[in-house]
Amino acid sequence: MGGQKVVRIKYDKQSMTVLKGTSIVATILLIVGIVLMFMEINGTVILMLFALYIGIGLSVICYGNLVAGWLYMKRLKCYGYQLPEKRRDYDGKIENLPKLKNVEEISLFYWHSVWGARLCVFIFAVFIIMDVVYFLQWKFMGENCKAIFVLSFFFYLVWVVLAHILTKQSDKNQYRDDVETDTTRKERWSLEQILLTMIILCLLSLWVNNTAYSMTNYIFLGYVDYDMEQADMVRKGVIGAIAQCKDENGTVIWEETYNKLCAGVDITTWGVPKDGMQTLIAESMNVQDFSLLRDDYKLSDGDAKVFVKIADGKVTVRLLNPVKEVSKYSNGNKEIYVESDYNSPY
Repeated sequence: MGGQKVVRIKYDKQSMTVLKGTSIVATILLIVGIVLMFMEINGTVILMLFALYIGIGLSVICYGNLVAGWLYMKRLKCYGYQLPEKRRDYDGKIENLPKLKNVEEISLFYWHSVWGARLCVFIFAVFIIMDVVYFLQWKFMGENCKAIFVLSFFFYLVWVVLAHILTKQSDKNQYRDDVETDTTRKERWSLEQILLTMIILCLLSLWVNNTAYSMTNYIFLGYVDYDMEQADMVRKGVIGAIAQCKDENGTVIWEETYNKLCAGVDITTWGVPKDGMQTLIAESMNVQDFSLLRDDYKLSDGDAKVFVKIADGKVTVRLLNPVKEVSKYSNGNKEIYVESDYNSPY
C-alpha cells in the first residue's frame, strides 16, 4: 500500500538566501568574463571562457530559481500560510505550515492558465503569419517552399496543443494550485512552469522560422549556381560559334544573327536554328530548338528568357525569369538576373 499523497514545500527562506548568494557569485563570474573578453589580456583565454560559460549557466539557473521561488512565496502568502524559514521544521509538508489567515477560496491562480492559453493562441497566430510571409516571399521555389511551409505549420501547432492543456488546467474542480493541500485534484502548471515552457517553445519556433529561410535560401543559391553554369554554357556556345563563323579576312559571316547578338537578343525566340551561326550555337548546347531553353533553368517557371549580348569583344548571357522573385542581392521582390562570367572575351 502506498503512503498518502502529500504536498511538499518547494522553497523556504533559507533556500532563497542560498539562491541569492549563488546568484551574486554567478553575476561576479559573468562580469569578470566580460571584462577579460574586452581587455584581451594574453594568457587569460581559458579563464575568460570559464568565467563566461560558468557565469552565464549559473546566472540562468539561479535567477530562474529566484523568480520561481519568489512567485511560490507569493502563492503561499495569498493562501494565508506563514512563510517557512526551513522546510525541515515542518517535515517538508505544506499542511504543517501555520496559517496567518483562513482562505476559503480554491485555485486562486487558475487565471494563470486562462491567460497562458490566450497568449499561446496569440503567439500561434504570430508564427502562422510569419510562416505565411515566408511562403509569399519564397513561393516561386515551388515544392521546396510548400514542403517547408507545411512542416513549419505542423510544428507551430504545438502552441495550440499547449493552449488546450492550459485551458483544461483552468478548471478549478479538476486542478489545484501547487500550494493547495487537496490532493484529490491534479496539480496545474505554475506560472513559472508556463513561462519557462513558452520561452523554450518561442526559441524553438524562432529557430524553425529561421531554418525555413536559411534552408530555402541555400536551395535558392544552389539553383542560382546551376543557372549560372547553364548561362555560361550558352556564352561558350556563342563564343565557339563566332570563332567558326569568320572568313579569311576575319569578318563574321551570317551578319544578321551577329548584329542581333550585338544589339542583345532573347535567343529563346529563335526557335529552330535558321542559319549557320544559330546552328553552331545550338549544336554546342545540344539543343534542336532554342525555345527548349526556357525549361533548362532551375529558377525558371518554364518561360525563361535568355538574353545574349556582344559588347566590347565580350559575350554576356543574362537569364531573366519572368516571375517576380526574391533576389539574392535584396530582401525585396524583384526580377532576378543570372549572368554568366562576362569577363571572358572571345
